[in-house]
Amino acid sequence: MENSLLSVVTVTYNHEPYITKTIEGVLSQQINFPMEFIIAEDCSKDGTRAICNRYALQYPSLIKFITSEANVGAIENERRAMLVATGKYIAFCEGDDYWTDPLKLQKQVDFLEANPDYSVCFHRYRNYDVEREIFREDYCGWLFHDRKVEGVEITIGQFFQTWITQPLTMVYRRESFDLSISSRYKNYRDMHQIYHLLLAGKGYIFAFDGGVRNMHGGGMASMIDKEKSLDVIFDISRELYQINKNIYTKKYYESALQWCINDYRSPSKRFILSIRLFFLDKKLKRLFENFFKLMHKNQEK
Repeated sequence: MENSLLSVVTVTYNHEPYITKTIEGVLSQQINFPMEFIIAEDCSKDGTRAICNRYALQYPSLIKFITSEANVGAIENERRAMLVATGKYIAFCEGDDYWTDPLKLQKQVDFLEANPDYSVCFHRYRNYDVEREIFREDYCGWLFHDRKVEGVEITIGQFFQTWITQPLTMVYRRESFDLSISSRYKNYRDMHQIYHLLLAGKGYIFAFDGGVRNMHGGGMASMIDKEKSLDVIFDISRELYQINKNIYTKKYYESALQWCINDYRSPSKRFILSIRLFFLDKKLKRLFENFFKLMHKNQEK
């Protein structure tokens, strides 16, 4: 594990049905560079720890196994894994996802080695609905109308326009991401990490399908109730805009507000968010203020 070019990070909690496939997907990678595999297990209540420990004992020169006697939470679990990572590059595969292309890591590391102006690269993936037992495509097919292209550049604007990726597809330069960024946000998610990586350098997404994201009731976001999902989208977009006020975060916040207004069941929530959206537009705000000034003058007369 010394002088590893790449650190693979897997964070896991209560992933007993999935973790074996996750680990085997990492072990199946065909690479020509040194790698370390960090598994951070967050005091699971099922058999996840036992499975991880068995692999750690079997591959002591490859796997760093991190655990504890108390649950530390998803963000802190990821952070403690990142603090022990030594690789020039970082790859993620959460404990309920898995990789399907054995050359995935080689392709992505080769690309970053050859293109120092890129901070992160991704690839396509499939979603698997565990309950319905069906696969669904990702949301970036619109980027690949030309099936001959190997990949395309990803901008911040494109990233906020459509959710094009998941952590299992990502490999990035460790120096391009400051771990302290997670402490700036109350609602920190992988979206924040990707946003800051795209601020640090260029992004690229390969056309190849390299993995599967399992969507199930135990996932952090994949199968939560729609109303709760809208709450999360609103909270994340508002905070992201408040901390990073620019054209991209504003547009994303406006889009999130419009989405929530359309989909919320509660009329009161829709009304409140409509007011927020109205006041985001400075021209409308000035028009609104001038209208009331005029009304006030008319009343005085």
